[in-house]
Amino acid sequence: MAKWNTDSIAGEILHRYQANLDLSYSGMTKEALPLLRAATRYFGSWQAAIEYAGLDYDAIRKYRSWTKDRIIERIRELHAQNADLSWRHISLTLDPSLAAAATKKSHFGSWRSALDAAGLDYDDIRRYRDWSEDEVIRRIRDMYAQGEPLNAKSMEKKDITLITAARRRFPSWDKTLTAAGLDYKGIVVRAPFRRKRKTESVRPTSPGGSQASSMAAR
Repeated sequence: MAKWNTDSIAGEILHRYQANLDLSYSGMTKEALPLLRAATRYFGSWQAAIEYAGLDYDAIRKYRSWTKDRIIERIRELHAQNADLSWRHISLTLDPSLAAAATKKSHFGSWRSALDAAGLDYDDIRRYRDWSEDEVIRRIRDMYAQGEPLNAKSMEKKDITLITAARRRFPSWDKTLTAAGLDYKGIVVRAPFRRKRKTESVRPTSPGGSQASSMAAR
């Protein structure tokens, strides 16, 4: 299909559904990757696209009979969606059946081992997600009180753990700063640096410049 939009994607999904074709995420990666990519681009996730088409995603998913490969595939799918993969969130909220299957002795035995098998760094995931909203806000306020730069570029260099956690707890870094009671516009503006350079460029560069000549003429 030359051009995709939300309705054409939903139409293709319904066409596959009516033809009794595989609509699971794993099936789509093998049989209809362009449709899968378009759906995740327009809707953010394959699940959102399925639900937009009026279908029950839970009924379509083929993860009822878990295998090691399906566990790894599901973890990578969630990671690609930027989902919270902390044990607490997975086991209690996001996908309890995945958590239960991954930690079976016949599979991986622990959530950490399952993440390792999926090629993910357990320590990074744990650090990024152990932060609560209150902890993120408290840390930001502390840094602000100490006069540290809080624009996103500086934070990515100085404390990537904090800004990553913030972006997972809030819609964006700007909204995180707002939640902390700070004026994000004033924090991200870099215009003063440009004005400073402009001011410096008009100063006389030598004693023989126009200012000196003016003094001599008096």
